[in-house]
Amino acid sequence: MWQTPEMRAARRAAHLQASLPRGGLPPVPPDHPEVTTKADDARCEKKCTKKRLCGKHRCNQRCCIEMEHICPLPCNHLLACGHHRCERTCHSGRCHPCMETSFEELYCECGANVLYPPIPCGTKPPHCNNPCPRPRPCAHDVNHSCHIGPCPPCTVLCKRWCYGKHEQRSAIPCYQEAFSCGLPCGKQMPCGTHKCEKPCHLGPCPLPCKQKCNIKRLQCGHPCGVPCHRPPCPETPCKQSVPVSCPCGLQKSTRPCIELAEEYKELEMANLKDKMSDLLKDQPVDISDIVNKPKKPSVLKILECNEECRVLERNRRLAIGLQIRNPDLSQKLTPRYSDFMRGWAKKDAQFCQKVHDKLTELVQLAKQSKQKSRSYSFESMNRDKRHFVHEYCEHFGCESAAYDMEPNRNIVATAIKDKSWLPSISLLEFIQRENGQRKVPGPVLSKGLVGKSETVALKLPGRMQRSSTPPGEMVDYFDNPPV
Repeated sequence: MWQTPEMRAARRAAHLQASLPRGGLPPVPPDHPEVTTKADDARCEKKCTKKRLCGKHRCNQRCCIEMEHICPLPCNHLLACGHHRCERTCHSGRCHPCMETSFEELYCECGANVLYPPIPCGTKPPHCNNPCPRPRPCAHDVNHSCHIGPCPPCTVLCKRWCYGKHEQRSAIPCYQEAFSCGLPCGKQMPCGTHKCEKPCHLGPCPLPCKQKCNIKRLQCGHPCGVPCHRPPCPETPCKQSVPVSCPCGLQKSTRPCIELAEEYKELEMANLKDKMSDLLKDQPVDISDIVNKPKKPSVLKILECNEECRVLERNRRLAIGLQIRNPDLSQKLTPRYSDFMRGWAKKDAQFCQKVHDKLTELVQLAKQSKQKSRSYSFESMNRDKRHFVHEYCEHFGCESAAYDMEPNRNIVATAIKDKSWLPSISLLEFIQRENGQRKVPGPVLSKGLVGKSETVALKLPGRMQRSSTPPGEMVDYFDNPPV
């Protein structure tokens, strides 16, 4: 019997009403979406979030009722041959190998070796040990075997100039047209004042120029110091450090130049006063230094002397009064060893004593030598030991410098004949005094009492030595010394 869609919908609704329990429709759960379609197409708008059989994509269908979610998308992954793509639908796991087959012979690059068909897709040409037949553009001999693809770069050593044409080297591979020698570029910058300080490089120099201006200031004579600019120089305070000291030269420090402007003015006024006094005495006066700005002293003595300076001056006068050859006794009577040196003395006394003996011997050789100085090269040592040697050299008045690279870096100590000295107390003796230990002098034997062939017998406990003198006879060794 033919039925209209309205009749089928009414029949389906009556069947649904009969299958429901008494009391009407069950309550709809709050999380269930409402049905918005017609009765013959009752589907919700909720999307399925289950994964398909491929394990890569999700279903994303609205109100899906399928049990197995088959992925309809194509795989299209590149196969292992590198030429074809997978034609199957999206699947899990690896793709099947390429089934394409060639029935043409496969030769190596030079044609010496061949593989006969059938040849699976993606098969590489046969291995060949013959030299590559392709000529090099540099005309050097080929030193590699037959291959597929571009030839490797030529590695024959040739002579090449660096980027800046500073030097030429003969151990540069052929494929490398130039190299960086590491020296400053030295090309003139567009500013016309500076030269490029960047290490030897390829291409144009970096712009703009950021080097410091070297034009001297009119007030103090120090360089401008502002990044490269066009003249005139801007008026900025001079912050260059100027060395200062006390009148005796013991206390030393540095001050910014801007803080010493008043001192410079006083020096100029003193110089002008001297010129005026000479002019009043009808003496010739040279005013070139006034017109061209007087030369500033290298060290300004504006600091005040302290107690240490007064002790130094007293020791110097005492040395001159006692006719000591070298009256410079700074740090000579009371050496001040740092905490770092004290720690090394407690850690490795043998090493400290060895360094002290070497420096003592070096200073003595310098004093006795006809040359102005003597040098000694210590063995290679680590950084902490080198630091200790540098500090110990200062207490002997010796110069020290480190040479070579790690781990063969060593120190060369130089003792100057007229400037070096021996400290009054060594580092180990200083540590002993700090710990309250006193050095006890050993027994001194007179040369007249002890002969060259005389032997000393030690009296061991538990043994009695027999006397060669008859009993009852007393021998006084102090009144009758042996001859």
